[in-house]
Amino acid sequence: DELRAHHAVMIKDLDRLSAGLVAVAGSGNEPAAAKRDLEQWVTEVLVPHAEEEEATTYRAASELPAGELLIMSMLAEHELIRTTARHMSEADDPSAAGAFAQALFDTFDSHQRKENDIILPLLVASDTVSLVEVMAGFHGHHHQDDHGHDSHDH
Repeated sequence: DELRAHHAVMIKDLDRLSAGLVAVAGSGNEPAAAKRDLEQWVTEVLVPHAEEEEATTYRAASELPAGELLIMSMLAEHELIRTTARHMSEADDPSAAGAFAQALFDTFDSHQRKENDIILPLLVASDTVSLVEVMAGFHGHHHQDDHGHDSHDH
């Protein structure tokens, strides 16, 4: 439940930040601040979250017969997410940056659903994995709610 709540906060944050960049880019205004905010979130929240998953839940799930190929595909999606974020950062054209921001949101939204709906149930159902032990090193990440106040959902 904690991980699902954490993913929900991440989706909310990414939705707000990517939609903000898309809106500014589409308005013809300079998207530098919106782009910078999204880049900062990717660097401080999304990438560390992916790294922690790779060291915790992904490692445990990859050791299960039903999880090995799934985790290989999820690791490939982590690379796709990083690549899409890099394309967004490198885009000089505001419309392209907005398009990559939308693609980043859509990709991560789909990705976290697989984590919630496939990987977590796989781990919970396992007789050989303790999700509590697997998650002992998980730290969670800093988020901001819609009002700009810090929240710490981990």
